[in-house]
Amino acid sequence: MLSVRRLAGDLVVLAGGSIAAATVLGLLGSAWWPFDLAANFRVQYLVVLPVLAAGAVLFGRRAAAAVMMGAAVINLSLVAPYLWGRPHTAPAAGDPVEVVSFNVGISNSERGRVMQWLAAEDPDLVFLFESSFEWEDAARFAGLPYRMVAVVPPGRLSGVTILVRDELSPVLLEIPFDVREAAAVRIEADGSPLTVLGVHPLSPTTGARSAGRNEVLRQAGEWIATVEEPLLLVGDLNATPWSSAHRALRREGRLFDSLAGRGLQPTWPDGWGPLMIPIDHALHSGGVVVLERRTGPATGSAHRPLIVTVAAAEAS
Repeated sequence: MLSVRRLAGDLVVLAGGSIAAATVLGLLGSAWWPFDLAANFRVQYLVVLPVLAAGAVLFGRRAAAAVMMGAAVINLSLVAPYLWGRPHTAPAAGDPVEVVSFNVGISNSERGRVMQWLAAEDPDLVFLFESSFEWEDAARFAGLPYRMVAVVPPGRLSGVTILVRDELSPVLLEIPFDVREAAAVRIEADGSPLTVLGVHPLSPTTGARSAGRNEVLRQAGEWIATVEEPLLLVGDLNATPWSSAHRALRREGRLFDSLAGRGLQPTWPDGWGPLMIPIDHALHSGGVVVLERRTGPATGSAHRPLIVTVAAAEAS
């Protein structure tokens, strides 16, 4: 019986110690890409560590329990701004604009359901990532009240499609960096200009892909910093708010995270419950006010769509 108790205690310490190590290594994401992946599960670490710490105390491993609780505090400090922080607020000047950002999934066959959802949601501006010619045909045949201002480039299997209401006077912009899925549009709502950039970099599943994602986000941040008018960035960034790449993007582009103070709103992978993480984002400049932020149904995709309602901030 004693040996079984000791083995159980060892297993608790091993599990808790591994998560505590991942907690710390996640802070060093810019040093090595697996460390950055470890940063994506802050919420899960925060939930599990106190449980393991309690188990360690029961097995008489108080020093190990203290280490686990220290790691839990680190995760809490990083998650807290999203649970209890205060969103960036300012008086709104222009009319509200509802924007949908949705990685629909190129292999998703539920195109009709997605179009029905868009018709019911009735947003003003839609970014479809991992779009294809089939998705664009579905949007055309659905009779949605939008102009298609960006399409999948010739020769590519997937890209980004932008749907926007004509009354917003959309103008497709050139962006000075080559990304497989990125597009920008300038719109006007009640005379207030707004630039909306949509980006979908590679998923960081290898060192090379992680470096590619980081480079795309770096270039996006540099370009955003040159845009003087109010700006909104949306997309499947393949990074959580705790990723070093996400933090660098916010810093370089001087952007606010619309998720702050609005809960966690995980978007991927749909159906995985407590293992889901927030990798679809809406970041904005100080000239933009986020009035609402929420997620919608996945309708066959691995991602849930992100819906944000924004307006231009009142000039100070």
